Amino acid sequence: MKRILLKPTSLVLIFITSALAYVLGWSQIFTVKEITVVGSPNILTEGDIRKMSQITIGQQLARVNIQSTEGNIETINWVRDAEISRNWIDGSVVLSVTLREPIAYFNSDQVSGQTIDSEGALFILPGFSNKELAVISSSSPEGALAANSLFTNLPTDFQGSISSMVATTPSSFILNTRFKGRDIKIRWGDSSQMNLKISVVNRLLAMPENKKVTVIDLLAPHAPIVS
Repeated sequence: MKRILLKPTSLVLIFITSALAYVLGWSQIFTVKEITVVGSPNILTEGDIRKMSQITIGQQLARVNIQSTEGNIETINWVRDAEISRNWIDGSVVLSVTLREPIAYFNSDQVSGQTIDSEGALFILPGFSNKELAVISSSSPEGALAANSLFTNLPTDFQGSISSMVATTPSSFILNTRFKGRDIKIRWGDSSQMNLKISVVNRLLAMPENKKVTVIDLLAPHAPIVS
């Protein structure tokens, strides 16, 4: 059998590689000494992020799987993106998260505090509260996004009269409103002819004969129905 002799330089390289592998993967020289969370909405949720990261103080830095850790954190429904960085000099690990941004409350009568973002993701952001967001009920996220699009395009003063919205379909809406102390349900229909519909509502509510009206049907805004 032919013997294979390694050159001294090869032996040195093998030794150095083995030593580095040991130092990085097993020794206590390069370990996690500090974990910092950036972007968490509050102290309590920092604990959730730390737990999902599965990174612990004393763990070898080389064994921190960046991609896996980011994926774990992104399973938290109110986290849109996660980015992990580690510092080999001081042993610090930074867990940076980007939160989902609520654009409306979604079926919050069924799930308290549930919101929806621009991507249609549903989540409950701990500690979040915003009375200016639309309160939308819908059988689907698509309907909620369509309703929110309608809401954001309405004039500010008209927005202020809306207490909640129902998307019966992604193209048909009911507005629950309050005008001068009166609760009015408006069958709005689709999002077209917005200015005309607002004008019709204002004219109808200004008529003395409509002072007891509680429902306005604008499915045909040129021929509205009140009851």
